[in-house]
Amino acid sequence: MNPAGVVTWGQDISITCSISTQHLGGTFILMKTSSSFRTTKTSSTNSATFIIPKVNFDNEGSYQCQYQTSVSRRDFSSPLSDSVRFSVTVRLPKPSISMNPAGEVTWGQDVSVTCSISTQHLGGTFILMKTSSSFRTTKTSSTNSATLIIPKVNFDNEGSYQCQYQTSVSRRDFSSPLSDSVRFSVTVRLPKPSISMNPAGEVTWGQDVSVTCLISTQHLGGTFILMKTSSSFRKTQTSSTNSATLIIPKVNFDNEGSYQCQYQTSVSRRDFSSPLSDSVRLSVTVRLQPPSISLTSPNRGSEVTRGDSFVFTCSTSSHYPTGVFFLIFSGSNITDPKPAVNHSASFNFPAAEYEHQGNYSCVYEVTWSTWKYTSPMAAPVSVLIKMPLLPLVSSVAGGGLLLLLLVLVVVYLVISRRQQARQPEILVQTQLSVRGSNDYEYNEDEEEEEEDYVNVDSVCTKGKIKEEAGRGEEEESDEDLDYEEAGPTANSIKATLVCFGVNDNREEEEQQAKEEESSDDEDTYVNLTKPFVKQTADIYGENDDFDIY
Repeated sequence: MNPAGVVTWGQDISITCSISTQHLGGTFILMKTSSSFRTTKTSSTNSATFIIPKVNFDNEGSYQCQYQTSVSRRDFSSPLSDSVRFSVTVRLPKPSISMNPAGEVTWGQDVSVTCSISTQHLGGTFILMKTSSSFRTTKTSSTNSATLIIPKVNFDNEGSYQCQYQTSVSRRDFSSPLSDSVRFSVTVRLPKPSISMNPAGEVTWGQDVSVTCLISTQHLGGTFILMKTSSSFRKTQTSSTNSATLIIPKVNFDNEGSYQCQYQTSVSRRDFSSPLSDSVRLSVTVRLQPPSISLTSPNRGSEVTRGDSFVFTCSTSSHYPTGVFFLIFSGSNITDPKPAVNHSASFNFPAAEYEHQGNYSCVYEVTWSTWKYTSPMAAPVSVLIKMPLLPLVSSVAGGGLLLLLLVLVVVYLVISRRQQARQPEILVQTQLSVRGSNDYEYNEDEEEEEEDYVNVDSVCTKGKIKEEAGRGEEEESDEDLDYEEAGPTANSIKATLVCFGVNDNREEEEQQAKEEESSDDEDTYVNLTKPFVKQTADIYGENDDFDIY
């Protein structure tokens, strides 16, 4: 028998019967023990081979051979041969297995495993099992394949898997060998986060910038990382939600560049990182506010005395980068810059001059790399230069000799007037004005009664001053230069002296004329009580009264 023993269901079996005899040309008979199965085959030789095609369970059992022949028209049969036995089994082939997706599988993803087998025994059950695990899932199929699903895989599903096919043939159960194994690992594939910036684009120097990172994932409780491209800058923030807002405080030019987000989380004690987000770019500009400007002077106001020192102080906000200040005078070109110290700078003017009068402002300028940023102008501050009182006093002191001479002349005139006042018949009222404006006026008192007063020529008139000044112009040319340099007060003193010089000569002539008239016409005048004489000298614009009785 070939094959012998256990025969696969559906296989062809050959049974060969042979006999050692000289009586050839007989018939071999194959019969099944305890069965009606009987098949014959005539052979001209001493053997014959019987074929049992596509054996099944009905063909199982013991088989024997017998030989029959005819000799001289007489039939003869051999004894039965020893028996041979075979059993039938269903040998299922090894199934094939495939997985989708294969290899590394994303956490939470569904994995499909397809098992298939090449057999005619359909209507069986496919079993998917995990190696070294109790995991087992089955699926009955009327075809030669089945797809089994492992839903929402996690780290517990990692490992190797095999398929097996089981079927029933003639109420007998048969199992295929295990398929080859397929393996998959589970990983957490985090999606690419999104990133947004506020404010976006160009940001003002010193401003706070907020960057929001957002991710769509079920693995919450991770850490968002904000990093700057091509830089070591790295800022992290843990969040229990799917987003986080990270702050870049008081940005400066070092913060310029492109930024990206990344998300990191831990799942079942394994760390996973998302891909980098798209990049957003931050550029920094300086939008300077107008600086402030203040004036410091001895007068504590906008008026500065000529010769005094004054200082302008320019300052700006402390959150601006360090730069320089420029002082601008009455819209003219910018002056030399002064570096900011503690965000301020001082511009000193040691001695105020009239050309310093005008409006002052300042601007603040910051230079970064090759870019310059300039603030708007500060609100202007006006400076008014006024004439000092000290030079006036100094000029008078410088002309001390002239002042002394003036005082002597005044004393002389006072004494002279007293002597004239002692004459009962004459009343004289005189007012002398010396003004800083070089205008000298003598006002004659009005006559109260013609018969009581005598008209007296004014001590000094403008015409006399001009006349005497003209006469002495050449002689006093050198002195004029000195008076002009000394200022208007000195000129007033000079004019007064000239006036008194003229009056001294005129007084003598008038005195002589009065004595002659007095001797000739004594009855013309009326004796009067001694009058009150008030003489006033107005020097430097102030009235100093000399009361004479």
